[in-house]
Amino acid sequence: MVAKILVTGHFSAGKTQFIATLTKNCFSTEVKVSSDEEKIKSSTTVAMDYGKISISGIDIHLFGTPGQERFDFMLEILGRNHDGAVILIDSTDKSNILKTERFIQFLRKEGKPFIVACNKQDMKDSLTSEEIAGLMNLPRDIVLPLTALEYSSCFSVIDRLVNHIVSNRKAA
Repeated sequence: MVAKILVTGHFSAGKTQFIATLTKNCFSTEVKVSSDEEKIKSSTTVAMDYGKISISGIDIHLFGTPGQERFDFMLEILGRNHDGAVILIDSTDKSNILKTERFIQFLRKEGKPFIVACNKQDMKDSLTSEEIAGLMNLPRDIVLPLTALEYSSCFSVIDRLVNHIVSNRKAA
């Protein structure tokens, strides 16, 4: 079995790190940040991130989208024929948490399972996944805590999504 998983979310939410932590061999199209308001990091993805892993005999292809709104068109391009998605959120940035609705609307329109991964749980002042689920009015079972620097944390998120994908395929 093969699964295509979209990894999306706002600028600096940790999408590239998530894929790199899971795959140990991430292909990324990063360039130096040019926008003053986004200089919180030195580089940003402009096309996609890509990585591949296998879980329980399932080959999983991870496609990460750019986070800057000017690259939103890549969400549709990379999202074609996806089986599920992970929306990464920076748990320390409430303003971007509340702007995540555009990703959720896209995925709901597609009718594919998704997980909201609340990254940066290791940082001071991060909101818990329970608080974020409440803010976003989402079911608690699809909103998970994440520290993208830790393999076990990334694996638990992707494993939960793969289980949803497998359940959906069996039901179809």
